[in-house]
Amino acid sequence: MLFARQFGDLTPWQKSRQAGSTCGVSSRKILAHNLRVLRAARGLSQEALADAAKIDRTYVSALERQKYSVTIDRLDQIAEPLGVDPYILLMPELPANSLKG
Repeated sequence: MLFARQFGDLTPWQKSRQAGSTCGVSSRKILAHNLRVLRAARGLSQEALADAAKIDRTYVSALERQKYSVTIDRLDQIAEPLGVDPYILLMPELPANSLKG
C-alpha cells in the first residue's frame, strides 16, 4: 500500500482510451474466431491441424469453443501449420492476406 501511495497508479492501461480497443471482446474469443476462420480457409480439419501442430485434437476444439486459454509456446505451434505469425491469431481483424491459403 505504501508503494501505491508513493508512486501512484501504475496501471494506465486500465484508464486509457486504448483499454478495451477490442470493443470488450476477449482475447480468448478473438483467438477462437481466428483459429476457426484460418483453419477453414486452409481446408484443415481440427484433427489435421492438431496433427500438424503436434497437439491433441480436443485441445484445438476447446480453443475454438473458448474453453482454454493458450500459452505462447502453443500459439507458436498452432500458427506454424496455419502459415501465419502467432500474433495474427490474436488480431481483432484478420489481415486479408492471411486468409489466402
